[in-house]
Amino acid sequence: MAATGDKLELPDGTSFLIVESAADSGGRRIEFEITMPPGALGPPKHFHPRQDENWSVVEGELSVFVDGDWRTVREGESLAIPPNTVHTLRNRSGAPVRFRDVHEPALDFQDYIETLHRQAAAGKISSRMTPSTLIHGAMVLRGHRTSQLSASRAQRVGEDVLSVVGRVLRFRTD
Repeated sequence: MAATGDKLELPDGTSFLIVESAADSGGRRIEFEITMPPGALGPPKHFHPRQDENWSVVEGELSVFVDGDWRTVREGESLAIPPNTVHTLRNRSGAPVRFRDVHEPALDFQDYIETLHRQAAAGKISSRMTPSTLIHGAMVLRGHRTSQLSASRAQRVGEDVLSVVGRVLRFRTD
């Protein structure tokens, strides 16, 4: 398990610096400082059934989809996202964006990010939408539905199907 101070990276260059690990907070929260390069896309539209999420932009501009609309959160601004609120994010600007991301309670969200990092480091998930990336990504999402669910029912069904394909092919996410 990653610890406070560790940095996790995804294939698109997005990095997650663990400011306070789930273990250090006793499971009350997980706090990351996330840096997204220009043009980086976040996860598909999703929601957290039992977690509050808060973003505070430290540097740059973060494009966020929440409450059915896209908006820009600028340096010094924050946004609170209550449970069951559909949202996503991306960096539409020409410069990196750096922001704090807090999930309360932590649940298994840190493990979700760590699993994506491990899959990327092993070459199983890349920034290109290859069959391997789609299957491994679906398996990771399917395995962490306690803290994050894709907003689209059709996408959740697709994740279920791809997860079965992954198990048949003996793909692993651990």
